[in-house]
Amino acid sequence: MFKNLLLPLLLLCMTAGLNAQKAFPTPDLVTVSQQPASLADYVGDGKPTVIAVWATWCMPCHMELDHMKSYLNKWQNEYGARFVAVSVDQRHMINRINPLVKRKGWKYDILVDTDGKLQGKLGFRSIPQMYILDGKGNIVKSFTGYEKGREEEVDRVIKRLAAK
Repeated sequence: MFKNLLLPLLLLCMTAGLNAQKAFPTPDLVTVSQQPASLADYVGDGKPTVIAVWATWCMPCHMELDHMKSYLNKWQNEYGARFVAVSVDQRHMINRINPLVKRKGWKYDILVDTDGKLQGKLGFRSIPQMYILDGKGNIVKSFTGYEKGREEEVDRVIKRLAAK
């Protein structure tokens, strides 16, 4: 009898784990001007959110953010989505962020995780990292590294989320 119950229970637990969505952590970070900022203010407001984790010294991160910027107006205006770029630069590097952002023409909300709080909670080891969140702040898709054309996949996911 026990054997007959164990297999269905095990399969049910595995299926539930595969379908479960993980809530995105919302640690307190800082703005580029080093003012306190809570990631919670940018996540879970009923709209899709894209979080891109990057650094000033990371060239693949620059490529990712450069390619995503042409979609930003569409994502905001058509889908009501938000895009937040979280820099993992250390505190002594913060002064390099604004000049880079201006030169690149990035219009993203920029936050800085100088203490590695987000990395500690998510456990990633390399950047760029990108997370697409639903309106409740759950991770529905994540990417490690950058691949050309990724912005098109991100666009499809955001469109699908906005239609729900």
